[in-house]
Parts: sequence; C-alpha cells; structure tokens
Amino acid sequence: MGINLKNNQDFLEILDKKTLICDGAMGTSLNSLGYKGPSDLFMLKSEAGNIVTDIHLQFLKAGSDIIQTNTFGANILKLGHSGGYCSEIELINKKAAESAVNAIVLYREYSSDARPLYIAGGLGPSGELLKPYGDMDYGKVVSSFAKQAEILIKSGVDFILIETIMDLNEALAAVEAVKSINTEIVIACTLTFMDNGVTVMGNKAEEFGKVLLGAGCDIIGANCGVGSDSMIGIIKKIRNANQEARLIIQPNAGLPKVIDGKTVFSETPEIMAENFKKILAYKPAIAGACCGSTPQHIKKISDIVHGKNQ
Repeated sequence: MGINLKNNQDFLEILDKKTLICDGAMGTSLNSLGYKGPSDLFMLKSEAGNIVTDIHLQFLKAGSDIIQTNTFGANILKLGHSGGYCSEIELINKKAAESAVNAIVLYREYSSDARPLYIAGGLGPSGELLKPYGDMDYGKVVSSFAKQAEILIKSGVDFILIETIMDLNEALAAVEAVKSINTEIVIACTLTFMDNGVTVMGNKAEEFGKVLLGAGCDIIGANCGVGSDSMIGIIKKIRNANQEARLIIQPNAGLPKVIDGKTVFSETPEIMAENFKKILAYKPAIAGACCGSTPQHIKKISDIVHGKNQ
C-alpha cells in the first residue's frame, strides 16, 4: 500500500465525490532548466533528486492533489531504446518515487494544508509496436511493465497511472502487468487521441473504455496529443460511452511550436482554465495537464475546480 492510502476503496470513494487535481508536465519543467534528454533518465544525475522534488513541490503548492513519479519511460524495453539503460531500471524508479515522497514530506513541513496527497506511479509506452502491427510479443511487453510496476509499488506509490498509450493492446498489457504484481492497487489508464478522437492505431474514444474497465482499470481517460480545446470533444465521447466510469483528463497546453529555437506551447493558463470549465461538465474524477503545462496552468485548473474563478 502507498504511503498515503490506508485503503484503496477509500481512494475510489473520494474520486466518486469530488475531482482531484493531478500535476503538470515534468518534461517541460526539466526542459526549462536546460535538460534536453528523456525525463526519466534525468534521475541518473547526482542532482536529480533535489531538482525533481522541487518540481513536484511547485505543483503541490499550485494545488495538485496527485503528483506523478518521473518514470515515464522507465520500463525495460524503453530504457533499452534510450541507450541501453536497462540495468538502471531499479535505480531510476526508486529514486523517482523517493523524490515524490520527499516533496510531500517537505510540503507538510512548510504548509498548514492538511488535504490528502497522493503519488501516482507513472508507466509510459514501451516504445515497441505489438504484433500484428510490429514485431514485439505481447508477453514481453507485459514482462517489461511488470518489472517497473513492481519497483514502483514496493517504493510506496498510491496507485498506478498508465499514460500516453496509443494502442489499446499495449494498454491491456500494462494493466495485466500491474495486476500480476498487485491485484488490489488502483489502476488508471489514459490513451492518447488525435483531434478526431481516434488513436494513431485506430482505437476510438467511444470504444476503448469498456475494454479497459473490463480488464480491471478503475479510472480511464485521455492525455497528451491535443490541447484542452480539442480534449472537450474527446471527453464528451468517453463520457457518453461510459456514463458511470471514473475519468481522468490531462490535455497538453496546446500544440508545440518552435520559436527562436525554443519549443513553446500555445495555451496560456488562462486559456486552459476556460476550456476546463467545459471539460468539468463531464465530471472527471481526476483533472490535470500534460506537455507544456506548468504550475501556473495547474493553479488555474485548481481554481476552476474549487470554484474560485467562476
């Protein structure tokens, strides 16, 4: 069980009563500090623990109820693609989980805010195409995710968040992997859709949910790929097809553009907040943001959720 949860069912009951705020983009935050590589590999740097803890802390101060471990690509298959870092899987995942724990500890020390805070163990894509679209065996993907999930769960995360998946079969492999390690832990899973509500592998926003819920997911939704404006239509499709499901929505801060050699995202915190007024009509259990989002974006989302900027 995670450091903050006494009972997984309690967490789900909280989600049934109110919207929790997730965090924003770790990669964007690291980029702003000059780091250009895969965000999870940053954990191998000696200074990473303090820097990542501080980024988590900024999101907590902005209103995040949930922070995600900096482990997006820290599965065996993806680490192999990143330059042969498979042997570092335990170090990366443990250090990332520890950074998140430390951020909550620090927040408690310096704030009188006693609201419950949670850590999501982040599982991103394997970087492989599963058969029949590619050459990768389903079982190998399950094994890769299972190793990462095992480390994160032992490190004390409160639940697992599988994110930025473009192939429903890969999402199912990740869910199976987590279930093979712990049958009780809460699992959230988000697919990444294009503007039309279809993933690049052809999975539709109105069709994937029942499959994931049937496989044991507790929370389903969408992240990345599009800005909050396009996410309105996507969450509408997901909600209409899954009336009672707990949803998680984490759009990008618009689409990226390169200006003067720097990647800039088009949605300001104010624009994202206006779009979230429409997103919240579909009653997501968890609302956060993805690429390009900053603590300022999360602060605006938090204000909207809590009725401070109506």
